[in-house]
Amino acid sequence: MAELTFKSPGISTREIDLSQTRSSRPVGIPAGIIGTSLEGPAFIPLTFANFNDFVTTFGASDGEKFGPIAVSQWLTNAQSVTYMKVLGIGNGKQKNATTGKVTNAGFVVGDRIIQNNGYAGDNPYANTGAGSVEGRTYFLGSFMSESAGSTIFSDPGIQTGPNSVSILRGVILAPSGVVLHLSGNNMADTSAPSKSQTATNGSTLAGQKGSLTGSINISSQEFVMMMNGYSNSDTGKTTVLTASLDMTAPNYFKNVFNTDPLKIEEEGHYLYASYDIYPDMATVTGSGVVEASGVSGNLEDAIFLLTSSAGRGSASSSTEVDYEDFEYRYTHASSPFVISQNFGNAPHNLFKIHALSDGEGISNRYKISIENIKKSTSTSDLYGTFDLVIRDFYDTDPYPVVLESFRGLSLDPGSDRYIARVIGDQNIRYNFDVAETSQKIIVEGNHPVRSRYIRIETTLALEDASIPKTSLPFGFRGPNHLVTSGSLLATVDPGSNLSNTDITKRIIEPPIPYRESVAIGTGLLKKSDSRYYWGVQTMRKTNPAQPNLTSLFDNSFDAFTKHFPNNRINTLNFSVGNNAGTANVAGSILDSDLFNKNKFSLENIQVRTGSDGLADPDQWLSASYVRDGNITPSSTNKTRAFEESDLGKVANTKFAKFTMILQGGFNGVNIFNREKKNLTNIAARREYIESQSTATQQSTIAAYRKAIDLMASKTDVDIQLLALPGIRHPSITDYAIQKVEDRFDAMYIMDIEEVDQLNNVITSSVQKPNVQNTVVNLSGRSLNSSFAAAYFPDVIVTDPTTKTLVQVPPSVAVLGAYSFNDKVSHPWFAPAGYARGALNSVELPSVKLNRTNLDDLYGADINPITEFPNTGVTIWGQKTLLASNSALDRINVRRLLIDVRRKVRSVANSLLFEPNREETLDKFNSLVNPILQRVQEQNGVDRYKVIIDTTTTTQADVENNTIRGKVYLQPTRSIEFVSLDFVVTNAGANI
Repeated sequence: MAELTFKSPGISTREIDLSQTRSSRPVGIPAGIIGTSLEGPAFIPLTFANFNDFVTTFGASDGEKFGPIAVSQWLTNAQSVTYMKVLGIGNGKQKNATTGKVTNAGFVVGDRIIQNNGYAGDNPYANTGAGSVEGRTYFLGSFMSESAGSTIFSDPGIQTGPNSVSILRGVILAPSGVVLHLSGNNMADTSAPSKSQTATNGSTLAGQKGSLTGSINISSQEFVMMMNGYSNSDTGKTTVLTASLDMTAPNYFKNVFNTDPLKIEEEGHYLYASYDIYPDMATVTGSGVVEASGVSGNLEDAIFLLTSSAGRGSASSSTEVDYEDFEYRYTHASSPFVISQNFGNAPHNLFKIHALSDGEGISNRYKISIENIKKSTSTSDLYGTFDLVIRDFYDTDPYPVVLESFRGLSLDPGSDRYIARVIGDQNIRYNFDVAETSQKIIVEGNHPVRSRYIRIETTLALEDASIPKTSLPFGFRGPNHLVTSGSLLATVDPGSNLSNTDITKRIIEPPIPYRESVAIGTGLLKKSDSRYYWGVQTMRKTNPAQPNLTSLFDNSFDAFTKHFPNNRINTLNFSVGNNAGTANVAGSILDSDLFNKNKFSLENIQVRTGSDGLADPDQWLSASYVRDGNITPSSTNKTRAFEESDLGKVANTKFAKFTMILQGGFNGVNIFNREKKNLTNIAARREYIESQSTATQQSTIAAYRKAIDLMASKTDVDIQLLALPGIRHPSITDYAIQKVEDRFDAMYIMDIEEVDQLNNVITSSVQKPNVQNTVVNLSGRSLNSSFAAAYFPDVIVTDPTTKTLVQVPPSVAVLGAYSFNDKVSHPWFAPAGYARGALNSVELPSVKLNRTNLDDLYGADINPITEFPNTGVTIWGQKTLLASNSALDRINVRRLLIDVRRKVRSVANSLLFEPNREETLDKFNSLVNPILQRVQEQNGVDRYKVIIDTTTTTQADVENNTIRGKVYLQPTRSIEFVSLDFVVTNAGANI
């Protein structure tokens, strides 16, 4: 696809717009705000005119994230804001060319986690003495067999006989110092050791690591998992968990196991993903696999926990997987390729869907349906049409919740309804995977995005119109799947009583549920329902005879859509997809089409034909999906595979539709630490303290500094103010000051570190700010810039979405004051005092200031936010952080110069490439003078003088293609101090 770059002499700007319809266009120079958000693309500056348009792209405020609240405050009185979302980028550099890892991005299972003292340390809830183990990724599996009437395993080719098969039921992550085991018939000890006992590599506490030692109550499907090395004395929680694989049981393992990553150490484990299988579809049993010695009373060794066959972190070849490694920057969710009908026994890849929002939480927010597929009826135009519908992830087919729809789409690149043209294929992204000096925002694709949710990626063959013109979207490639089978997992205990000791290595992720029929009811009451879509069935299957019986959501899709690493280069990936034709490795099926026969196609539907030889619209109640596509035509039964020709009968169109999911999406952060996960200031502070020499390469600090770099680029962004609400650490704020100074046309509204009475930087709500210590702390930084202004303290405002009271950093409310100032007056007026500094949106400041506090703060160039009796909350100062006494130590003067310089620069742009002669100098002079005259009339300057002539531009300048000028300004000073003498006189005095 085309890559667009923007280069030109002189001064240029660029607006990046993801093109969905906006209610209004931005007006004026925006404020630039950097922060986190629920949705939206990362590291792309986008400009909005109102808060509703902002919410459309970046999502609503949630009462926790300061950035969206700041946007709301600014847009109360302004009509233009530029926002940039940050996510995890590690060190901000390109990935390792050998391993595919990104330094400091994501997380590694079992690594040391940030503790309460703010430092990465040993797990306090486990034995972490000498020789203790590091945490691993475990695969909880069980032997299962299809229930009567079910084909859940035989259809995808997993179960080919009466013997049970190994099925993955959960992915469990363990912290350092904890080894997970199962109690079973072979080793039926149900009392896990205490923290004081050693959990080391090679020790046998309750079963050898990787062995089949699970216990199960045959009737209840219960099992016991022990967390060796985990301490219950510190948490008051059990080291032994009794759970069931029966999803209808109250103690179903998903209900019992910990599902909060922030509690992995406290709970001794974390259930990252789980797969539901209804008991009427398949049962847990060791039939044909577990020998008689593996059964004792009500115990049967039919459940197991496995880790990688390679030691932790030791996977180094293309036949090994490192299941602990999640070291990669943020990614977005995407679909498998949509494919055409078969041409020569094979389909063509057509296009795939990408989520516009980067990060996690999007893949289980919506799904994609293709419907109303129509073949062409013209002999001159062979292209057909179809609709693409974006639906709520949790809706049901009978009652779809349509978020967005695109009707009458075409695969004809020359058509106005070409899918890439209608929805958009433009991908605006920051290119991290090049040398740091070459990193930049790039634009790929040809057509602006018109969807709120997705963009299209087309294949080169589709773009070049080199595929058959009769191609229609008929299905999709097999979705990504986990690589866990073959010889990739640890071997079993030799004494595990199995008929085949390698069977546990063949643990298989369950097949993605596909719609088996579009019929409801049984017997004479059975009928077809055209509301049902083929493809993924997100509603739970509970009855083999009636797969469409319930409208309950199948929670397995939370696992199918979840992010698993796929960025490795020299080893096998944890998850693979869009790789048709890939050969098996180590006995593991990598081809996503072949794995569980997951490739979906409408041509895999067996239909009954009518007298005209086409699918009979009245017989869709007997239609069935054949997962392997092996359908033998039967003239006796009048059945065959569905074909493109069947769309010639219009009544069949309403049944020929399908649904697919998006997968993946990763924030690129450490999910086991709240601060790093949320990219907070506390995370930045801890990163700096723990790794000072490499602090700027740590995940949080690097993310914000990279965002600041982008906001500082005049080529990409035009802003008048910069704010990073809640980010206070000098490693970021000092960098922001430097960058706005480099821009020379914007001011930075800085949040400062607050310090408590014990002179500790505040990192929790328990601590209370101390004014004097906060003043000393900031003064010690020796800041000296007229391009930055600091405020104190935090304030309480109402979140615009949740309507709850939230304590926010001062920059959030101050932005609102600046926009109000500019609305009622001009930038050269002071955004302070009752007239223009009143913070009507603020409920109260977090610290009540007295006169001494006000004096101390203002003396240290910190602008107080205070509340006087009966006046409301007000900004009571307008100093910049300039250390010397100068007119520029006031905000209104600095903003005056920024505004004037911006206007004069605009005039200068209009004269670029004009002849460098005296007439041009006179023209320049004549254009600048009226600007300053207006500023003077509006009380911005008392006096001014413009000199742009041959005295400022020498012959040497002319020969160097340069003109020079001088503009003298005497800013109008604002009143900040009032001194009045009240004189009392005697009667009769002359007054």
